[in-house]
Amino acid sequence: MDTLFITGNSFLELFGRNPYAGMWFLFVHGGWIVILILILWGAKEVWVDHLIGKALMSKEWVLLAIDVPRLTEQTPRAVENIFAFFAGIHAPPANKLETYVTGHKQGTISCEIISIEGRVQFLIHAERKHRDSVEAAIYSQYPDAEIVEVEDYSLTIPSRYPDKEWDLFGTEMIPVRDDVFPIRTYPEFEDKVSGEFKDPMSVLLESMSRLGPGEQFWYQIVLTPIAQVEFSKKAGNWVKKFTGQVVESKPTFVEAMVTWPFRQLALILEVLGLYAVEKPTTDKEGLQRRMMSMTPGEKKIVEAVEHKASKVTFLCKIRFIYAAKHEVMKKSRIVHPFIGAIKQYNTNDMQALKPSGKVGMSSTIILRKNTRNTERKNTLLSAYRGRSDWAGHMPFHMNSEELASLWHFPITGQVKSPQLQKTESKRAEPPINLPYA
Repeated sequence: MDTLFITGNSFLELFGRNPYAGMWFLFVHGGWIVILILILWGAKEVWVDHLIGKALMSKEWVLLAIDVPRLTEQTPRAVENIFAFFAGIHAPPANKLETYVTGHKQGTISCEIISIEGRVQFLIHAERKHRDSVEAAIYSQYPDAEIVEVEDYSLTIPSRYPDKEWDLFGTEMIPVRDDVFPIRTYPEFEDKVSGEFKDPMSVLLESMSRLGPGEQFWYQIVLTPIAQVEFSKKAGNWVKKFTGQVVESKPTFVEAMVTWPFRQLALILEVLGLYAVEKPTTDKEGLQRRMMSMTPGEKKIVEAVEHKASKVTFLCKIRFIYAAKHEVMKKSRIVHPFIGAIKQYNTNDMQALKPSGKVGMSSTIILRKNTRNTERKNTLLSAYRGRSDWAGHMPFHMNSEELASLWHFPITGQVKSPQLQKTESKRAEPPINLPYA
């Protein structure tokens, strides 16, 4: 103990006189181990990322165009059921062999709406091995839908910019608050008196149908299935913090390594009597008072967070791209209506989606404006074509109800778009006595 006190006092004196000498003291007396561990951890992460990229390149993909009959009267709830079914492609966690030798990458599904010169089409991009599952999910809710494999439309414009003939604009849509908060969803667009549903997507589809020759607009939501306990735990911890409960959190490996020297220093100072570590306590009476004193608005937020966590959840990326020839490009024709359509789902007390200022093109850039915007165009287009679930901003959580609000087949009678692709009528079964050739 005397040695500990002498070492502690000597270290404090040394750190007070010369912080750099104090840091060197920590490095020589074991700190180098932490640095070595961090270097090895970084090398491991680089290798794992290499294997993930290799596994991703080996996947085979399919792009499916979905047309629904004009007489279909389904609500977004049917599409919510489809999204819940998509969660079934979640693969079990990778084993050691997959993690460090062969590589492993969770499959994704990209739900898209595009307008090619005013012709609107709904599409789903998925692994070919999941095609039967995707079609089964759609047919279960829309038995008369027509599903056809098509070529990738994103390959119809130039790959690199600047280009003499084409230009593009786009970005990602990101949440403004923690993703435990939900956006406004389709049940809130139903009239409480008449029960009529006012489709918030109708204005977007109408705007997309107004594009002319030489114009294209793409809207993409990339879904990555996850273990549901992951988000449930995150939302539960937020509720506990908000209501004043104690939340026990286990630091990650990197956090433990980075904070190790500081925890050792705190231990030395505690032994010397110069610092006391506060222990969390549970105040049940205080918790009850907190719950009773919550305003109606606070209770509404807690209920909304718990409701979001109660449904199937995905990690998501939302992107849009407007591509057009130079002579006809006019962002106000579709970009502004798209942002306005998305803002219908925003709330002031919970969640809202906004365009990212760090991914898409921006007029606020000062230094190397044209060069940086060009780089962003190329990066965004590459991420869109690859249906990447990691490029750009970090993905965020959305549940099946939120996704069905943002992407669902149109409600007949509310969308007048003349070029919205739909089948003309329901399919009829062949007669049972049809003779064979």
